[in-house]
Amino acid sequence: MTLQLGGAVKKSRVDQLEIQSQRPWIEKYRPQTLDEVQSQEEAVNALRKCLAGGANVPHLLFHGPPGTGKTTTILAVAHQLFGPDHFKNRVKELNASDDRGISVVREKVKIFAQGSVASSAVLASKPQSDGKVYPVPAFKLLVLDEADALTSDAQAALRRMMEDFSEVTRFCILCNYVSRIIDPITSRCAKFRFKPLGLVAISQRLRHIATCEGITVSDATLSHLDVVAQGDMRRAIMTLQAAAKAKGVDLTKENFREIAGWLSDDAVNEFMAVLCSRDLARITALITHLVAQGYSAMTLLTQLQRCIVDPSCPLRDHERGAIAMKLCETEKRLLDRGDDFIQLLDVGAAFTALKRL
Repeated sequence: MTLQLGGAVKKSRVDQLEIQSQRPWIEKYRPQTLDEVQSQEEAVNALRKCLAGGANVPHLLFHGPPGTGKTTTILAVAHQLFGPDHFKNRVKELNASDDRGISVVREKVKIFAQGSVASSAVLASKPQSDGKVYPVPAFKLLVLDEADALTSDAQAALRRMMEDFSEVTRFCILCNYVSRIIDPITSRCAKFRFKPLGLVAISQRLRHIATCEGITVSDATLSHLDVVAQGDMRRAIMTLQAAAKAKGVDLTKENFREIAGWLSDDAVNEFMAVLCSRDLARITALITHLVAQGYSAMTLLTQLQRCIVDPSCPLRDHERGAIAMKLCETEKRLLDRGDDFIQLLDVGAAFTALKRL
Protein backbone atom coordinates (compact mmCIF):
# COMPACT_ATOMS: atom_id res chain seq x y z
CA MET A 1 0.00 0.00 0.00
CA THR A 2 2.86 2.36 0.84
CA LEU A 3 4.52 1.61 -2.46
CA GLN A 4 1.31 2.37 -4.31
CA LEU A 5 0.90 5.70 -2.54
CA GLY A 6 4.51 6.62 -3.27
CA GLY A 7 4.02 5.78 -6.92
CA ALA A 8 0.84 7.89 -7.06
CA VAL A 9 2.63 10.89 -5.53
CA LYS A 10 5.53 10.50 -7.96
CA LYS A 11 3.14 10.27 -10.91
CA SER A 12 1.27 13.37 -9.71
CA ARG A 13 4.49 15.36 -9.59
CA VAL A 14 5.43 14.20 -13.09
CA ASP A 15 1.99 15.26 -14.36
CA GLN A 16 2.40 18.68 -12.75
CA LEU A 17 5.81 19.15 -14.38
CA GLU A 18 4.37 18.12 -17.75
CA ILE A 19 1.50 20.60 -17.39
CA GLN A 20 3.99 23.31 -16.42
CA SER A 21 6.13 22.62 -19.50
CA GLN A 22 3.08 22.85 -21.79
CA ARG A 23 1.94 26.26 -20.53
CA PRO A 24 2.27 29.24 -22.91
CA TRP A 25 5.49 31.08 -22.18
CA ILE A 26 3.68 34.35 -21.49
CA GLU A 27 2.05 32.64 -18.48
CA LYS A 28 4.98 30.43 -17.56
CA TYR A 29 7.37 33.40 -17.32
CA ARG A 30 4.92 36.07 -16.16
CA PRO A 31 6.58 38.24 -13.47
CA GLN A 32 5.26 37.46 -9.99
CA THR A 33 6.62 40.50 -8.15
CA LEU A 34 7.07 44.20 -8.91
CA ASP A 35 10.84 43.72 -8.95
CA GLU A 36 10.48 41.58 -12.10
CA VAL A 37 8.39 44.12 -14.04
CA GLN A 38 10.50 45.59 -16.85
CA SER A 39 10.97 49.23 -17.82
CA GLN A 40 8.01 50.83 -16.00
CA GLU A 41 9.95 52.53 -13.22
CA GLU A 42 7.52 55.37 -12.48
CA ALA A 43 4.51 53.11 -11.98
CA VAL A 44 6.49 50.47 -10.08
CA ASN A 45 8.05 52.97 -7.67
CA ALA A 46 4.68 54.56 -6.92
CA LEU A 47 3.08 51.16 -6.36
CA ARG A 48 5.86 50.13 -3.99
CA LYS A 49 4.98 53.10 -1.80
CA CYS A 50 1.33 52.05 -1.89
CA LEU A 51 2.32 48.54 -0.79
CA ALA A 52 4.37 49.98 2.05
CA GLY A 53 1.25 51.78 3.27
CA GLY A 54 -0.86 48.62 3.07
CA ALA A 55 -4.37 50.06 3.20
CA ASN A 56 -3.39 53.30 1.45
CA VAL A 57 -4.06 51.93 -2.04
CA PRO A 58 -6.26 54.24 -4.17
CA HIS A 59 -8.32 53.32 -7.19
CA LEU A 60 -5.88 52.76 -10.05
CA LEU A 61 -5.99 53.38 -13.80
CA PHE A 62 -3.29 51.81 -15.99
CA HIS A 63 -3.22 52.89 -19.64
CA GLY A 64 -0.85 52.16 -22.49
CA PRO A 65 -0.28 49.90 -25.50
CA PRO A 66 -0.89 46.13 -25.31
CA GLY A 67 1.85 43.91 -23.90
CA THR A 68 3.52 46.57 -21.75
CA GLY A 69 2.80 44.94 -18.38
CA LYS A 70 -0.47 46.46 -17.15
CA THR A 71 -2.17 43.21 -16.14
CA THR A 72 1.08 41.68 -14.93
CA THR A 73 1.79 44.66 -12.69
CA ILE A 74 -1.58 44.74 -10.95
CA LEU A 75 -1.54 40.96 -10.43
CA ALA A 76 1.93 41.26 -8.88
CA VAL A 77 0.56 43.97 -6.56
CA ALA A 78 -2.38 41.72 -5.64
CA HIS A 79 -0.08 38.79 -4.84
CA GLN A 80 2.11 40.99 -2.64
CA LEU A 81 -0.95 42.41 -0.84
CA PHE A 82 -3.00 39.28 -0.21
CA GLY A 83 -0.60 36.35 -0.55
CA PRO A 84 -1.41 32.91 -2.00
CA ASP A 85 -4.07 32.02 0.61
CA HIS A 86 -6.33 35.05 0.11
CA PHE A 87 -5.66 35.93 -3.52
CA LYS A 88 -8.58 33.97 -4.97
CA ASN A 89 -11.28 35.32 -2.66
CA ARG A 90 -9.98 38.91 -2.53
CA VAL A 91 -9.13 39.51 -6.21
CA LYS A 92 -11.48 39.30 -9.21
CA GLU A 93 -10.39 39.92 -12.79
CA LEU A 94 -12.94 40.77 -15.48
CA ASN A 95 -12.44 41.49 -19.15
CA ALA A 96 -14.76 44.23 -20.36
CA SER A 97 -14.41 43.16 -23.99
CA ASP A 98 -16.33 39.95 -23.19
CA ASP A 99 -19.46 41.86 -22.17
CA ARG A 100 -19.34 45.60 -22.64
CA GLY A 101 -22.85 46.56 -21.62
CA ILE A 102 -24.28 47.91 -18.39
CA SER A 103 -25.47 44.44 -17.33
CA VAL A 104 -21.93 43.21 -16.60
CA VAL A 105 -21.39 46.18 -14.28
CA ARG A 106 -24.71 45.76 -12.47
CA GLU A 107 -24.37 42.00 -12.09
CA LYS A 108 -20.76 40.78 -11.97
CA VAL A 109 -19.06 43.95 -10.71
CA LYS A 110 -21.68 44.96 -8.12
CA ILE A 111 -22.02 41.47 -6.63
CA PHE A 112 -18.28 41.26 -6.02
CA ALA A 113 -17.75 44.89 -4.99
CA GLN A 114 -20.47 45.12 -2.34
CA GLY A 115 -19.45 42.02 -0.36
CA SER A 116 -17.80 42.57 3.02
CA VAL A 117 -14.36 41.24 4.00
CA ALA A 118 -12.85 39.83 7.17
CA SER A 119 -10.83 41.94 9.57
CA SER A 120 -7.31 42.52 8.25
CA ALA A 121 -5.63 42.71 11.68
CA VAL A 122 -6.01 38.99 12.34
CA LEU A 123 -5.17 37.86 8.78
CA ALA A 124 -2.09 40.09 8.49
CA SER A 125 -0.53 38.64 11.64
CA LYS A 126 -0.56 35.01 10.50
CA PRO A 127 1.99 33.42 8.14
CA GLN A 128 0.44 31.95 5.02
CA SER A 129 1.07 28.64 3.28
CA ASP A 130 4.40 29.84 1.86
CA GLY A 131 5.62 30.85 5.31
CA LYS A 132 5.44 34.61 4.67
CA VAL A 133 3.33 37.31 6.28
CA TYR A 134 1.33 39.60 3.96
CA PRO A 135 -0.47 42.92 4.67
CA VAL A 136 -3.95 41.57 3.69
CA PRO A 137 -5.68 44.98 3.88
CA ALA A 138 -9.39 45.21 4.66
CA PHE A 139 -10.55 45.54 1.05
CA LYS A 140 -10.89 43.51 -2.13
CA LEU A 141 -9.40 44.30 -5.52
CA LEU A 142 -11.42 44.28 -8.74
CA VAL A 143 -9.36 44.37 -11.95
CA LEU A 144 -11.32 45.48 -15.02
CA ASP A 145 -9.27 44.81 -18.14
CA GLU A 146 -9.94 46.50 -21.50
CA ALA A 147 -12.28 48.96 -19.79
CA ASP A 148 -12.18 51.28 -22.82
CA ALA A 149 -14.56 48.77 -24.48
CA LEU A 150 -17.31 49.59 -21.95
CA THR A 151 -20.22 51.70 -23.13
CA SER A 152 -20.79 55.16 -21.66
CA ASP A 153 -23.76 53.91 -19.61
CA ALA A 154 -21.69 51.05 -18.21
CA GLN A 155 -18.89 53.44 -17.28
CA ALA A 156 -21.36 55.76 -15.55
CA ALA A 157 -22.66 52.83 -13.49
CA LEU A 158 -19.09 51.82 -12.69
CA ARG A 159 -18.31 55.33 -11.46
CA ARG A 160 -21.23 55.14 -9.05
CA MET A 161 -20.01 51.84 -7.66
CA MET A 162 -16.52 53.21 -7.18
CA GLU A 163 -18.08 55.79 -4.87
CA ASP A 164 -20.46 53.47 -3.02
CA PHE A 165 -18.09 50.57 -2.33
CA SER A 166 -14.70 52.28 -2.00
CA GLU A 167 -14.42 51.20 1.67
CA VAL A 168 -14.47 47.48 0.85
CA THR A 169 -13.29 47.37 -2.79
CA ARG A 170 -10.52 49.05 -4.75
CA PHE A 171 -10.90 49.23 -8.52
CA CYS A 172 -8.07 48.93 -11.02
CA ILE A 173 -9.06 50.05 -14.53
CA LEU A 174 -6.88 48.78 -17.38
CA CYS A 175 -7.20 50.23 -20.89
CA ASN A 176 -5.26 50.96 -24.07
CA TYR A 177 -6.82 54.39 -24.70
CA VAL A 178 -7.41 56.56 -21.64
CA SER A 179 -9.32 59.06 -23.80
CA ARG A 180 -12.16 56.49 -24.02
CA ILE A 181 -12.64 56.46 -20.25
CA ILE A 182 -15.10 59.06 -18.96
CA ASP A 183 -13.71 61.92 -16.87
CA PRO A 184 -15.61 61.02 -13.66
CA ILE A 185 -13.70 57.72 -13.55
CA THR A 186 -10.26 59.09 -14.44
CA SER A 187 -10.60 61.82 -11.80
CA ARG A 188 -11.14 59.16 -9.10
CA CYS A 189 -8.08 57.09 -10.00
CA ALA A 190 -4.34 57.39 -9.70
CA LYS A 191 -3.25 57.22 -13.34
CA PHE A 192 -0.13 55.42 -14.58
CA ARG A 193 1.02 55.37 -18.19
CA PHE A 194 2.73 52.20 -19.39
CA LYS A 195 5.09 52.95 -22.26
CA PRO A 196 6.21 50.54 -25.01
CA LEU A 197 9.20 48.47 -23.92
CA GLY A 198 12.60 49.20 -25.41
CA LEU A 199 15.14 46.82 -26.90
CA VAL A 200 17.11 46.49 -23.65
CA ALA A 201 14.08 45.48 -21.57
CA ILE A 202 12.77 43.03 -24.16
CA SER A 203 16.21 41.52 -24.82
CA GLN A 204 16.87 40.99 -21.12
CA ARG A 205 13.63 39.09 -20.61
CA LEU A 206 13.97 37.07 -23.81
CA ARG A 207 17.52 36.03 -22.95
CA HIS A 208 16.26 34.74 -19.60
CA ILE A 209 13.50 32.74 -21.31
CA ALA A 210 15.88 31.43 -23.99
CA THR A 211 18.31 30.23 -21.31
CA CYS A 212 15.54 28.45 -19.39
CA GLU A 213 14.23 26.78 -22.57
CA GLY A 214 17.66 25.88 -24.00
CA ILE A 215 17.34 28.18 -27.03
CA THR A 216 20.31 29.87 -28.69
CA VAL A 217 19.78 33.51 -29.69
CA SER A 218 22.08 36.30 -30.85
CA ASP A 219 22.08 40.08 -30.62
CA ALA A 220 20.92 40.25 -34.26
CA THR A 221 18.10 37.82 -33.47
CA LEU A 222 16.86 39.93 -30.58
CA SER A 223 17.14 43.09 -32.68
CA HIS A 224 14.92 41.54 -35.39
CA LEU A 225 12.47 40.38 -32.74
CA ASP A 226 12.30 43.88 -31.25
CA VAL A 227 11.34 45.29 -34.65
CA VAL A 228 8.56 42.73 -35.01
CA ALA A 229 7.32 43.15 -31.42
CA GLN A 230 6.97 46.95 -31.59
CA GLY A 231 7.51 47.31 -27.83
CA ASP A 232 4.98 44.55 -27.01
CA MET A 233 6.54 42.01 -24.61
CA ARG A 234 3.65 39.58 -25.04
CA ARG A 235 4.07 39.56 -28.81
CA ALA A 236 7.84 39.14 -28.48
CA ILE A 237 7.52 36.11 -26.19
CA MET A 238 4.82 34.44 -28.30
CA THR A 239 6.84 35.02 -31.48
CA LEU A 240 9.91 33.50 -29.84
CA GLN A 241 7.91 30.45 -28.74
CA ALA A 242 6.40 30.02 -32.21
CA ALA A 243 9.83 30.27 -33.82
CA ALA A 244 11.26 27.71 -31.40
CA LYS A 245 8.47 25.26 -32.25
CA ALA A 246 8.79 25.83 -36.00
CA LYS A 247 12.54 26.33 -36.49
CA GLY A 248 14.18 24.52 -33.55
CA VAL A 249 16.41 25.73 -30.72
CA ASP A 250 19.03 27.47 -32.91
CA LEU A 251 17.58 30.90 -33.68
CA THR A 252 20.82 32.80 -34.19
CA LYS A 253 19.93 33.59 -37.83
CA GLU A 254 16.15 33.96 -37.55
CA ASN A 255 14.59 37.29 -38.58
CA PHE A 256 11.07 36.35 -37.35
CA ARG A 257 9.29 38.06 -40.26
CA GLU A 258 7.66 34.90 -41.56
CA ILE A 259 6.71 33.73 -38.06
CA ALA A 260 5.14 37.11 -37.22
CA GLY A 261 3.24 37.31 -40.53
CA TRP A 262 5.31 40.19 -41.92
CA LEU A 263 6.19 40.68 -45.57
CA SER A 264 9.81 40.17 -46.57
CA ASP A 265 11.87 43.24 -47.50
CA ASP A 266 11.55 42.40 -51.21
CA ALA A 267 7.79 42.01 -50.91
CA VAL A 268 7.49 45.32 -49.05
CA ASN A 269 9.49 47.08 -51.77
CA GLU A 270 7.27 45.53 -54.43
CA PHE A 271 4.14 46.61 -52.53
CA MET A 272 5.44 50.17 -52.26
CA ALA A 273 6.41 50.23 -55.95
CA VAL A 274 2.94 49.10 -57.03
CA LEU A 275 1.29 51.72 -54.80
CA CYS A 276 3.54 54.46 -56.17
CA SER A 277 2.67 53.39 -59.74
CA ARG A 278 -0.85 54.72 -59.01
CA ASP A 279 -2.30 52.04 -61.25
CA LEU A 280 -5.55 51.08 -59.52
CA ALA A 281 -5.85 47.76 -61.36
CA ARG A 282 -2.36 46.63 -60.25
CA ILE A 283 -2.97 47.89 -56.72
CA THR A 284 -6.27 46.00 -56.46
CA ALA A 285 -4.72 42.79 -57.79
CA LEU A 286 -1.80 42.93 -55.33
CA ILE A 287 -3.99 43.76 -52.32
CA THR A 288 -6.34 40.93 -53.25
CA HIS A 289 -3.36 38.57 -53.37
CA LEU A 290 -1.95 39.75 -50.00
CA VAL A 291 -5.29 39.44 -48.21
CA ALA A 292 -5.83 35.98 -49.74
CA GLN A 293 -2.40 34.97 -48.40
CA GLY A 294 -3.60 35.84 -44.89
CA TYR A 295 -1.49 38.95 -44.24
CA SER A 296 -2.97 41.26 -41.61
CA ALA A 297 -3.95 44.74 -42.77
CA MET A 298 -2.61 46.21 -39.52
CA THR A 299 0.78 44.59 -40.12
CA LEU A 300 0.85 45.87 -43.71
CA LEU A 301 0.08 49.39 -42.48
CA THR A 302 2.94 49.18 -39.97
CA GLN A 303 5.40 48.16 -42.66
CA LEU A 304 4.02 50.76 -45.06
CA GLN A 305 4.44 53.47 -42.45
CA ARG A 306 8.11 52.53 -42.11
CA CYS A 307 8.51 52.95 -45.86
CA ILE A 308 6.81 56.37 -45.79
CA VAL A 309 9.22 57.80 -43.21
CA ASP A 310 12.31 56.22 -44.78
CA PRO A 311 14.56 58.75 -46.63
CA SER A 312 14.57 56.51 -49.71
CA CYS A 313 10.79 56.86 -50.15
CA PRO A 314 10.06 58.21 -53.68
CA LEU A 315 7.11 60.34 -52.52
CA ARG A 316 7.42 64.09 -52.01
CA ASP A 317 6.98 65.61 -48.57
CA HIS A 318 3.37 66.74 -49.02
CA GLU A 319 2.52 63.34 -50.49
CA ARG A 320 4.04 61.58 -47.47
CA GLY A 321 1.92 63.76 -45.20
CA ALA A 322 -1.27 62.93 -47.07
CA ILE A 323 -0.56 59.19 -46.98
CA ALA A 324 0.42 59.33 -43.28
CA MET A 325 -2.96 60.90 -42.48
CA LYS A 326 -4.70 58.20 -44.51
CA LEU A 327 -2.82 55.49 -42.60
CA CYS A 328 -4.01 57.01 -39.31
CA GLU A 329 -7.63 57.00 -40.49
CA THR A 330 -7.35 53.44 -41.76
CA GLU A 331 -5.84 52.16 -38.51
CA LYS A 332 -8.73 53.71 -36.58
CA ARG A 333 -11.23 51.96 -38.86
CA LEU A 334 -9.45 48.64 -38.44
CA LEU A 335 -9.56 49.04 -34.66
CA ASP A 336 -13.30 49.62 -35.05
CA ARG A 337 -13.57 46.22 -36.79
CA GLY A 338 -13.32 47.46 -40.38
CA ASP A 339 -12.76 44.95 -43.19
CA ASP A 340 -9.07 44.42 -44.07
CA PHE A 341 -9.60 44.24 -47.82
CA ILE A 342 -11.76 47.36 -48.06
CA GLN A 343 -9.46 49.42 -45.85
CA LEU A 344 -6.35 48.44 -47.81
CA LEU A 345 -8.16 49.33 -51.05
CA ASP A 346 -8.92 52.73 -49.53
CA VAL A 347 -5.19 53.23 -48.88
CA GLY A 348 -4.44 52.19 -52.46
CA ALA A 349 -7.03 54.67 -53.75
CA ALA A 350 -5.32 57.40 -51.70
CA PHE A 351 -2.10 56.73 -53.63
CA THR A 352 -3.92 57.06 -56.96
CA ALA A 353 -5.36 60.40 -55.82
CA LEU A 354 -1.87 61.86 -55.17
CA LYS A 355 -1.48 62.82 -58.84
CA ARG A 356 -4.26 65.35 -58.42
CA LEU A 357 -2.43 67.20 -55.64
